[in-house]
Amino acid sequence: MREFVVNRINVRAIGAVVGAALLVAFVAPATVPSVGAAGTGVVDDFPLANQPRIMDGRVYAIVSSGTSVYVGGTFTTIRPASSSAAQIPQAYLFKFDVSTGVIDPTFRPVVDGEVEGLALTPDGAGLYVGGAFASINATTRTRLARLSTVDGAVDTSFTATAADRVKDLALRGNDLIVGGYFRKLNGVTRERLGALDAATGALRTAWNIPLTESRDGLGAFLQELDVSPDGEWMVVGGNFKSAGGLVRQQIAVVDLGDGTASVANWSTNRFVPQCSSSFKSTYIRGIDIAADSSWFVVNTTGAHFNGTLCDSASRWELPPTKGGPDVQPTWVTWTGTDTHWAVEVTGEAVYVGGHQRWENGPETWDGKSPGRVSRPGIAALDPTNGVPLSWNPGRDRGRGVEALLATDSYLFVGSDTTLFAGVNRQRLAVLPYAGGIQNPPPEAVELPVTLRVGMPDGTLRSLPYDGAVLGPSTTTSGPAIDGENWTTVRDAFVQRGQLTYFGSDFAYFRRAYDGVTFGPPTNLSTALGYIATNSPTQYNQPYNVSTVRDAGFSNGWMYYTHGSDSRLWSRGYSIESGIIGGQEMVASQADWSGSRGLEVVGEWLYAAWSDGRLYRYHLDGREVELGTRTMIDDGSLTGINWSQVGAFFVTPAGGVGYPPETSVTPPPPPCGGRRRGPRSTSRVPRSPACR
Repeated sequence: MREFVVNRINVRAIGAVVGAALLVAFVAPATVPSVGAAGTGVVDDFPLANQPRIMDGRVYAIVSSGTSVYVGGTFTTIRPASSSAAQIPQAYLFKFDVSTGVIDPTFRPVVDGEVEGLALTPDGAGLYVGGAFASINATTRTRLARLSTVDGAVDTSFTATAADRVKDLALRGNDLIVGGYFRKLNGVTRERLGALDAATGALRTAWNIPLTESRDGLGAFLQELDVSPDGEWMVVGGNFKSAGGLVRQQIAVVDLGDGTASVANWSTNRFVPQCSSSFKSTYIRGIDIAADSSWFVVNTTGAHFNGTLCDSASRWELPPTKGGPDVQPTWVTWTGTDTHWAVEVTGEAVYVGGHQRWENGPETWDGKSPGRVSRPGIAALDPTNGVPLSWNPGRDRGRGVEALLATDSYLFVGSDTTLFAGVNRQRLAVLPYAGGIQNPPPEAVELPVTLRVGMPDGTLRSLPYDGAVLGPSTTTSGPAIDGENWTTVRDAFVQRGQLTYFGSDFAYFRRAYDGVTFGPPTNLSTALGYIATNSPTQYNQPYNVSTVRDAGFSNGWMYYTHGSDSRLWSRGYSIESGIIGGQEMVASQADWSGSRGLEVVGEWLYAAWSDGRLYRYHLDGREVELGTRTMIDDGSLTGINWSQVGAFFVTPAGGVGYPPETSVTPPPPPCGGRRRGPRSTSRVPRSPACR
């Protein structure tokens, strides 16, 4: 096992049960989303008021060590938070203390060109800087330098040069990895990517992966790179068709060996198609690897073109288990024709920034795009399925967010605009975890379970099931018991104390459920603000939601059938926001028209069928293994005709769990910010010094 220190840098560019037919509620076995390096939960959507302001230009890179934060970009002037404070001429790079918001007056390097890449030494004493500059502090430093983090002095023990602009940096052990437009490092040919000795700047001669063959004829370049926290992998994206002599269209995964690097057995054809003619080079803009080093997310620009990954965010699994010649993404979320720039992956959210207006556009673009939700300029996506979370601060979009950094306490957002969550936060917003919401992973339910079956007379019967034996049933709900009529539900599933179900009026609903009583329903079809053009679907909700016939849930994914097609489908569903994913995927090409209800328990998909029987199928990941179909009950054990039941959902045998606390109690907001839970909009008046 190798041990490495990896520094993340330049992160740039979420009454009655209603319905008809069969209800099946599934509580799925869940793979817990990767635990992020940053704080628990989703950050608050209101930025701190006491942080510095950047008065012009754009932010390209943000890194931090302890409470010290370093910001690089194209700006030339900054000031403290107070609007009455004097502006400070400080071009391209500055430092501040996030605990106080104070700009460090001793760190004043004089940089003569844009800064695009930053990386910190493990001890926080040195700062690597890359960009388009020729000198720092009147000392020649051609696009690469290492500075003291105390006063910004040039470290003369490190000398390196790049023949053209440096776009991105990463520190892995004692290797400083450099990418950009250059064709030479230290005067030696290195096509857009190379590695240096982090102590001296000397070239790593055994480390050579040329990125070549421009997509537009104007010259290849690297746009973005990220190194996995375990130091095993690197993902690079940019304007190239070849990496290390192997065909790699815009993106490549690099295996980082002991002192060497080689292109991994991982490639995809999904970035071969062109987007808009305005983006002939590369439309990849952001890359970030999860904290457990097993997957990453890619952000793109390019305008929407059906069947492509233009204007999207997509999740990809890393080698060695998920390699191959044409890897496909785990999920894709489209904006509906606007750019994603930066991306940052944490344990409970994938933050995507750009100048997008929406998230959750469908894969099949028809100019109408039902199912979109408004997320101006920034959003948080569910790591499991890419579905937007309820987090929605809003910002003025401009060119967009081009730098994101998550630490244990904050999310830093760098852009080119002034308004964030409706208040002035010029080009830099700092969002604390305190006051945010939680996005719990899908709840796992294993055998034994309780089956709850709706009967033709509108009652709900409950019976235990241990995987081998179905126990006797008892009537637990119905018109004469609690006023519930179970003949009006199409299908459903239970997660974290919430029953989500497809009901009447072409809508879907959610209500609290503790295993005994049901809370008041919320019509999610109308409550979530779905957006579409020319109303192609009821309530502008995603395609085919209105005709869902039966549905189960497993690890963030709905399995369902609908009235427009006989196949089995899957799509993401956020148990935090209630939003249904815009991307539909075929889960099985077989004929599922006989299905009357679906559920997932453990690794098994259960299906009530039109022949009056209950079956189960084994799930291998998200693949239904048709050959494993096994009959569980033909009615002789339970007296239930499975083709006629009006509801069928599964809960853990030990009872239904309640949702976790959805917000963290925040400290008093500085300068009178906003205290809020998940959906509150109340504000505390701000003092003039914070405006």
